[in-house]
Amino acid sequence: MRDEILELVWALAAICAVLLLSYWFTRYVVAGRAAAGRLKGRHVTVLEEIQVGKDQKLLLVQAGEQICLLGAAPGGITCLRTLNREEMGQWEQEGAPEGACQRISFQEALKSVLQQRRK
Repeated sequence: MRDEILELVWALAAICAVLLLSYWFTRYVVAGRAAAGRLKGRHVTVLEEIQVGKDQKLLLVQAGEQICLLGAAPGGITCLRTLNREEMGQWEQEGAPEGACQRISFQEALKSVLQQRRK
């Protein structure tokens, strides 16, 4: 009886160890490799990604011929601007086109988004 209980405890400890190692591997090893290069699917490619806050990112994503600037946060994903290939080429050569993203503080951007959502 005592040997069976000891065997059960060892089995539970082994399962917990495997689960913890799996968590660590997916969290740190796989995530680090994905962030090191472009994330690419069959039809969608993440061209650039930048962390702007603890849980907030800006993503430049290409889907077919269109390129979208996305804002990602725990509450969801928002398309901030859509560019076609021609606009993207212009953007790369000259910088941001007229009326495109202008430098504003995070506080101003947050106020703007909150005002839009209230409407």
